[in-house]
Amino acid sequence: MPDHIVELKPRPRGRVTIKLAGGRFFTVPLDQTRALSVGTALSDGEISRLDRIDQYFRGKSKAMLLLSKRARTRAQIKTALEKLSIEPSIRDGILSELIEMGLVDDRRFAREYVHLKSEVRGFGPHRLRHDLTRLGVGSAIVDEVLDGSFDSEKQTSMARELALRRAGGGSVDEKTARRIADLLRRKGFDFEVVNRVVYDLLHRRKDGGALE
Repeated sequence: MPDHIVELKPRPRGRVTIKLAGGRFFTVPLDQTRALSVGTALSDGEISRLDRIDQYFRGKSKAMLLLSKRARTRAQIKTALEKLSIEPSIRDGILSELIEMGLVDDRRFAREYVHLKSEVRGFGPHRLRHDLTRLGVGSAIVDEVLDGSFDSEKQTSMARELALRRAGGGSVDEKTARRIADLLRRKGFDFEVVNRVVYDLLHRRKDGGALE
């Protein structure tokens, strides 16, 4: 229903908060308030326009704040905007703008995530697939990035390094071998890779040989 302005309050970054007699308020850019003053009557259409402007800038500010801290997926930004009750059309417009600007890029996010988590945390492809899917990255992108980052040789090399580190240079019995196998499975390596690495570790150490 129509309403009128009871307060115009300047805000940082060139914005103004508009408070209506009915209790609603909107924060919009200064240039959207040139023709407004305390007492100005607003129609339903004008109130709706201010509401949409307010939603856009609230949503854009939230998205930029999140992205300033670390990279985010499209799904993560979408969820954050939904929590602010941003209308779907405005939310999608913000997302499209961020994607066009290169600030949201699920493919780049997945590549950087895989590189970091595999190199620093020793995660294998199954763990990475689970994590990327949970973060909202599409299956086609996940497949593409993992296929380009892992092969059997790399998996085996990573799993072997983790196994040797956990073994600590000492002898490996059946109990220790099972613990190492559990660790490698939690890290997300293929079942065949885990079995091969643990089998080699157990038997070569028993034979007194080194695991290369």
